[in-house]
Amino acid sequence: MGNISFSIVVATKSRVRLLTELIESIDVARKNYPGDCEVLIVDDSVPDESEAVREVCGEHDCKYIFYENGVSAKRNYGVRQAKNDVILFLDSDCICTEHIIERYAEKYTDERIAAVAGPLEFVGEDTWFWKAIEATPFLTCFYLPRFIPKVEWGVTANFSVRRDVFLEVDGFDESFKRPAGEDVDLGMKICEKGYEINAAAEALVYHSKKTWIPVKAMFRRLNFYGTADCDLIRKHPDRGDLVLPKRSMLYIIYALLIVLVSVSTGQRWVLAGIPVVFLAENLVMSWLVNRLSQEKKATLIQQFVAQLLIHDSDFAYLKRCAALGDFSNIRKQMIYYVGQYNGMLEIGSYNTWLQLILLMCIMAVIIILL
Repeated sequence: MGNISFSIVVATKSRVRLLTELIESIDVARKNYPGDCEVLIVDDSVPDESEAVREVCGEHDCKYIFYENGVSAKRNYGVRQAKNDVILFLDSDCICTEHIIERYAEKYTDERIAAVAGPLEFVGEDTWFWKAIEATPFLTCFYLPRFIPKVEWGVTANFSVRRDVFLEVDGFDESFKRPAGEDVDLGMKICEKGYEINAAAEALVYHSKKTWIPVKAMFRRLNFYGTADCDLIRKHPDRGDLVLPKRSMLYIIYALLIVLVSVSTGQRWVLAGIPVVFLAENLVMSWLVNRLSQEKKATLIQQFVAQLLIHDSDFAYLKRCAALGDFSNIRKQMIYYVGQYNGMLEIGSYNTWLQLILLMCIMAVIIILL
């Protein structure tokens, strides 16, 4: 086990306190691992914070690298500077468990295993907004390595890969300018080469909730996710499956119908139907999802906020398709993992009936007004 050497690469910016906590946890993990393990911190903070990060690195035997670029580019640069067999990517808002390196090393049993993904557990205060985030499907991928032996990709906040394989597939695609999608793409490139990605359930990392719960930051994050979905489907067409039109696209159609009726009848008050339809559709969907949920963790209002977050991602997806002029993918859904279909089909069947009823109501109003 100790024969495998590790290079831990952390890309960071303006997170001195969180980064310090991560590095302190890495210290413990390094002491527990008998093999070689170096740590590379790739930073582009402002001068004062950059100096603070440099000092922390000096105190904990970490290599400090200043590299001003995007997250994917910083990680790629860190790998090029690394010298060991396996790269372990961690995020600066995480804390690793004390035996994480050992648990990763145990999984590299033969050359076919090119990468290993570990799970994340979110820790911190359970705020009202966090309960809404938990009601979305966006956290599932962070937990998957805990429940299945093999995966097709792993979240970069806790993901290891053989350095030579990483370089063979050209690392992270830097065209993903925003921090979303590049980790999925990396895993898929690895699998397309015929390699395997194992899961290490005990290679656990604790992820702070603090960087997720600011409302504006979370909506921005999901906007990135929606944009990345479109780019991933374009790059990996076999991962995009046709589904019923997205709820956000149907809402745009409803809004256009309402605008058309308002213009045709000259009655501006009809435009009030746009927010009314949006609120009604989301409230009914929130009620349905809560009713279907086996573990009712969210209130109706929290579930409503969760639906707004989902819409945010979907609207970003549609916007990206339109910006690229790629309307062939506008009805596709990115498939991230085996089992994703089960939830989609269950919710989708209820959503179909909801949209049909909503459309009939809108058409009835149109007929009455015209």
